[in-house]
Amino acid sequence: MLRSHFEGLIMRQKLLASSADEALVAELRVKIDQLEGQAAAYPFVREYAVGLYGLGRIGEATGAIERELDNTSAGYDPEEREQLRLLKGIILGANSETGRASLKTLILNGRNRETLGIALQLLARVPNQDADLLSFLNVVLSRTEPHLLKGQIYYLRCQLAMKMAQQGLIEERVGLMAIAESDARTLLDQFPGLSQITNVYRLLAYAALERQPAQYRAAADFLIQLRDQSRESQDFAEVNRLIGDCYFLNRDFANAVDFYSAALSRGLGSPRDGELFLRLISAQVRAGLIEQASQLIDQADSSGSISQADRWRAEWNVAQALQASGELDLALQRVRLLLRDDSPSTVPASLDIRLRWLESYLSLQAEELDGLANRVALLLARLDTMPPQQEGAGDALTPKEARLLKTEILLLQGSVYMREGDANAGMGVLTQLRDEYGETTAALRSYLIEAAYHGLIGDFVSAQATMTKLAEIYPQNPLAPQALFEAALYCERRGAEFYPQAVVLHNDLATQYGTDPLFYYARLKQGNLLRSMNNFAGAQIVYENLINGFPAHEMRYIAELSRADCMLALAGNDFDGLADVAVILERLLDLPNLPLDFQAEAAQKWAFALIKRGSIEKAKEVLWLSADRFIGDGEKAVALGAAGRYWLARSMLQLGEIFEEQDNLAEARKVYRQVIAYNLPGRHIAISRVDQILELE
Repeated sequence: MLRSHFEGLIMRQKLLASSADEALVAELRVKIDQLEGQAAAYPFVREYAVGLYGLGRIGEATGAIERELDNTSAGYDPEEREQLRLLKGIILGANSETGRASLKTLILNGRNRETLGIALQLLARVPNQDADLLSFLNVVLSRTEPHLLKGQIYYLRCQLAMKMAQQGLIEERVGLMAIAESDARTLLDQFPGLSQITNVYRLLAYAALERQPAQYRAAADFLIQLRDQSRESQDFAEVNRLIGDCYFLNRDFANAVDFYSAALSRGLGSPRDGELFLRLISAQVRAGLIEQASQLIDQADSSGSISQADRWRAEWNVAQALQASGELDLALQRVRLLLRDDSPSTVPASLDIRLRWLESYLSLQAEELDGLANRVALLLARLDTMPPQQEGAGDALTPKEARLLKTEILLLQGSVYMREGDANAGMGVLTQLRDEYGETTAALRSYLIEAAYHGLIGDFVSAQATMTKLAEIYPQNPLAPQALFEAALYCERRGAEFYPQAVVLHNDLATQYGTDPLFYYARLKQGNLLRSMNNFAGAQIVYENLINGFPAHEMRYIAELSRADCMLALAGNDFDGLADVAVILERLLDLPNLPLDFQAEAAQKWAFALIKRGSIEKAKEVLWLSADRFIGDGEKAVALGAAGRYWLARSMLQLGEIFEEQDNLAEARKVYRQVIAYNLPGRHIAISRVDQILELE
């Protein structure tokens, strides 16, 4: 056996030395014949088949292997037989149908892990056979007897299903992704020691992101487990960045800040630092950590760890966040300090112009108009004199960027002229913007600027016409429903005689844009206008449709209370109708998260309905509980707005009247004095009533 083994090795070296040698193949044939039926023939059979393959005699090579496998008297052990079957599959080629069939048979029936692993790898490398391989893996895993390579097969099927999902049709993706995700979870549960287990976490994270809607939090959890197994600092930083991205997309900005910070601290000096720095700043400002973002920018700038361009981009985010939070002066101060830097600028032209546009825009918002029109004109002239560049031409402005900046600067210029009172010049610029760039968002927003100007000077007719025109010209634009809504508001401001027209505008919005968030508010306004026109029955129908159509809407309580107002007006002195109103208002007070002002209003109207139907004692109880809820709790009393204080005062004055009618003057005087003490509306009425009670006493 040993002699045959070493002689076989010698023969192999000779085969490697000469690609085709008929004499060597003949010598191997002689050796096989001499050892026929003996296990020692195995090394020569193997090299003989390889030699024939080298000579291009593939049929003879596979025939020789099949003869040895069919020779039941040969003393080959099972491992050697499997090696011969593997060799047959290799010679036939995994690209051929017969070769794949041979390898599949070996994988199904073999018992040697190493041999089976090679056969599986050969099958996995065949191009354009993914569906066939997936079907075969399904057969292997469906067998009752556990396979020696069960973990590797699950891993291969997992990868294969993911690959096919990426390349396949949309309708096939869901099923394939389900297979990939199920196999990945099986690997984590049953094969945690698999060498490729880190890739399983990556795959599960990808699957979570591919779901509709994407499961960003689940993806982050898998990436955290992947990160915990990483040893390389750069891998650690990259995975932390990905985790931060997942939390950012999930709008969990506080967690995104933590992981971006960890990535930045571990990945210092990498080419992605600038991008990561900007992501961290963006997450901080969205998390409300504007001061920390400002400090981080200042520290990075003083240490020279970021480029000037990245600093400018970060300042853009911070300035917008400061403006949104009401700190307009601080935003303007930071941008101006940035632009006054005398050091040579290395920022792209597009970014430089953007920041100067932002400074001008913030100046307009801050009403700092001195020299503003001139600065905007110079900015526009600078943009117009820049030569046109092709896409990707270094730091130069691309045609798309130049067009965007041109429209925004024109819109700003028109706004500045109008704010300065030069309406003709402003309208001239806005008209130019619409004529030359009518399809841009700046052109659309120019109608909002024009309408706001008309509204500011009290020309509600022109403001309404401008908004209506915007909705007519751009009916498919997201601004169209807003334009109709504002047109209806301007129409309402024209006077009561135009309420019917405003109702029609709100109805147009609701009819044409049924899925827009403004639909609910348009219907509410429509109902309110109908009530103002004394059409309580029509208003009630509008409110009931809102309540039934949007039972979980955050503003449902407004529709509920408005419906109760309609029912109260329609009930008159009808006992049953007033009872229905009382029940609705009682239930309304049970709604969660009802604003305090509405609690005060609903309680007063509930008591009013009870009084009208003669339930004085019940009304007194409701009024007393309402007064005690606010007067007894100092924090709630302070938190009441103007409307809430008005309704609370009405409740307490009503309660005082009931006590007076019941000759309980002491309690009445106590209630009136609370109105006086809290300086509620109707304080003078309460003082007068206290004086009258004192005279009677």
